[in-house]
Amino acid sequence: MLKIKNIDAFFGKIQVLRHVSLHIGAGEIVSLVGSNGAGKTTLLNVISGIHPSPNGSRVFLETETRGLRPDRIVALGLIQVPEADKVFNPLNVLENLELGGYLRRGDPQSLKENLEQVFQLFPVLRERTEQPAAFLSGGERQMLALGKALMARPKLLMLDEPSLGLAPTVVAEIFQTIRSLHGRGTTILLVEQNAREALRISNRAYVLDTGRILLTGTGEELLGNEEVKRAFLGKDYRGKWER
Repeated sequence: MLKIKNIDAFFGKIQVLRHVSLHIGAGEIVSLVGSNGAGKTTLLNVISGIHPSPNGSRVFLETETRGLRPDRIVALGLIQVPEADKVFNPLNVLENLELGGYLRRGDPQSLKENLEQVFQLFPVLRERTEQPAAFLSGGERQMLALGKALMARPKLLMLDEPSLGLAPTVVAEIFQTIRSLHGRGTTILLVEQNAREALRISNRAYVLDTGRILLTGTGEELLGNEEVKRAFLGKDYRGKWER
């Protein structure tokens, strides 16, 4: 479904991605894990057309997306839920969801069906339709961000740190939602610092370290990999990882 090859990226003269290549097959959950500053968000932004890359290829559903505007990439079905600024705070829940389906505004019946599917997945949003997004809890804002993305009918959904800053009980709900979306056939690229939970639900994963792909394998393989344990937690925390 998605194949990127030899991607570099820079902030000014500082190189943050170095010859990154990966692929995602239809129906997979693929995780991208790594420490802060590894380049995970930058990679998603390159794939989405938000951040430039001077070289390499990005092929989505047999279409080369390098050089396409972000809105054209969205129209292809490649949707990103960003780490920050996920929702429009002054707008209410319903308005946020309607904006998520903006590119499909010419088909009101389809938008209505999409909205109902979002409400079935997140019943709390149905109860909050008139509430401004600014007054939602952290967990509800994340649900709204996911719902807004689903209104665009993604073929590939890219999630950037969906559990960041949430209470443990809400984190469990978010990961259950990701499993549910996958069960419905959505292909997912997941960026997540909570490596243990991400790897547990992933078909495959990549470890990104200082802008390079360090390791790749199945989620189960990487959970048991000593290099992964050292890279994320250090030798002094190995027992904590295993617990």
